[in-house]
Amino acid sequence: MTRPPDRISFRFSARARHAACLVSTAEGGFVPARWDLGGTSPKYREGTSTESTATQVLPTDDGELLLLRSTVGSGRHRLALTGPDGGAGPATTIAARGLRLVPGGPPDTLALAVETDAGGRTRVWQVRNDPLRLAHPVMLPGRITGLLPLDEEGIRYVTDLGRADGCRPVVLNLREATWGGFLLPGGGHIHRVLLSAPRSGLLLTASDPGDGRLRIGRTTVDGRTVLGFPERLNSIDGSVFPLAADPAGGRVALRVTKGAAARLFLYDVADDRPYPTGLPAGAVHPAAGWNEHGLHVVYANPARPADLVTLPDGPARQGTLPPPAPDARTEWFDTPDGGFEAVCLGDWRTADTVTVALHGGPEDAWTMGFHPLLHRLTGAGTAVVAPNQRGSTGYGRAHTSAVHGAWGVPDLADIRALVRTLTEHRPPGAEPPALLGVSYGGFLALLAVCADPRAWSRCAAAAPFLSARGLHERATPAVRALIERHGLGTPPDDELGPRNVEVLAHRIRVPLLVVHGTDDPLVPVEETRRLRKRLIEAGRVEHTHFACLEGAGAGHDLLQERDGAGLTDRLVTFLTPGPAATAVPAPDLTAAHATV
Repeated sequence: MTRPPDRISFRFSARARHAACLVSTAEGGFVPARWDLGGTSPKYREGTSTESTATQVLPTDDGELLLLRSTVGSGRHRLALTGPDGGAGPATTIAARGLRLVPGGPPDTLALAVETDAGGRTRVWQVRNDPLRLAHPVMLPGRITGLLPLDEEGIRYVTDLGRADGCRPVVLNLREATWGGFLLPGGGHIHRVLLSAPRSGLLLTASDPGDGRLRIGRTTVDGRTVLGFPERLNSIDGSVFPLAADPAGGRVALRVTKGAAARLFLYDVADDRPYPTGLPAGAVHPAAGWNEHGLHVVYANPARPADLVTLPDGPARQGTLPPPAPDARTEWFDTPDGGFEAVCLGDWRTADTVTVALHGGPEDAWTMGFHPLLHRLTGAGTAVVAPNQRGSTGYGRAHTSAVHGAWGVPDLADIRALVRTLTEHRPPGAEPPALLGVSYGGFLALLAVCADPRAWSRCAAAAPFLSARGLHERATPAVRALIERHGLGTPPDDELGPRNVEVLAHRIRVPLLVVHGTDDPLVPVEETRRLRKRLIEAGRVEHTHFACLEGAGAGHDLLQERDGAGLTDRLVTFLTPGPAATAVPAPDLTAAHATV
């Protein structure tokens, strides 16, 4: 089966004249790709340099491409510039912490770079050429979000400055290397700045009009206009995120997300009139650009990898837009405690086999976007149910926070209810569902087969951990801080007791395949090694009942790394119909760097 390309890390130049991303290769690595958006038909070309998922790509309005290559934890970055023809240009090494590229800057500036030091202070640099370097920093006493231009020359920017006493908008002047408070308009309190259109003076914010409800506010970039709260804009059903304004600032592209699906709307500012486009429900990337030739958005659905879609300026023809994904939909599943939404690919009621796929996080969610492994599974003949159980984002604070201090408790209850529903509504004698989990989802998948050993046909887990407390002991400070933010909680008083796979591993009765990268910086490979030891102690025979594969040199995102394609093949073979699906594969440590 031909593997469609996976495109990630989309960015646009300051005036949307060019776009860039990373695109996967047949071997599983990534190369940079770029679009020239200077005409009515975007021109696309791919580079040849091999990049990792940590590489940042940013195009300039002149068609050059900045590549910022970072090594996790090293504090050093390699910044390189390639020409419009893809030819190699200058490069330099930069010592910095938390460096990210941002489009914009004054004339003769390639882009901006934002650095946050260990003390939480931020420097905003100008990226200059001849020689390639970071220059003219502006220091701010806190962390900032995005940089929104207040003028067309790229001199003044507004951003949100976060400090111990809260977050407030401030203005940077790059020419004078200074910053100061934003002139706050009357009519409400600004929590975040969302979008600016310097030509028209439009500024959209996330604001509180005084009643405690956060809404989209409208003011001007000079802060002299009282905050207004457009009625129709704030009546759209869903979570609204402004993507881009047209060059004149009279219309705004909006991503409207409701649950797992997103739609694209256009908003007429003067008339306070939002209206949907013909783009089918799917996943709309937060990066977008609007120039004189039209609106350029990044769109994906379960059958279509992320790619650039252009809506010409003027009425869009329906025939120019991608069609909906066939056999893809969302469904709600009822549980004793409420319910949850799931992305369903194929018909789980009639398919020969079904795979339940659990996302990482826990604060994450499946969307109606393109997921390479799930696409491969459906192409191999299995239906996929990808639930957004409690702990997932996008369904309100109560849904997300349900697992705080209770990892593997309410979310596990949802998965146990799901497998009962799937089994009850499938034909008698149908094979039980298979289970696939990634990172936190791997932890949850292992718990699920411990809790209901006979409910599942097989289980695959990528980069799993065994318990919150165990991971807290063995992980990096950053991961420990994440766990502490969620809270370790009190062990539940039920038949499973503390959610510790290492203690419960003797209950696993299904064929099991676990993959893990030896250089995983988030979940140490020691987690999988401890599981292997515990399974052997429980009498399980390696390569007969289970296999634990390690990808030498691989990190946490194993499937997206070089040689990840081989590991994807093994996971698909293990989880899909046929004799190979029920046998546990023997390890082949040269086959792939494991992935999640």
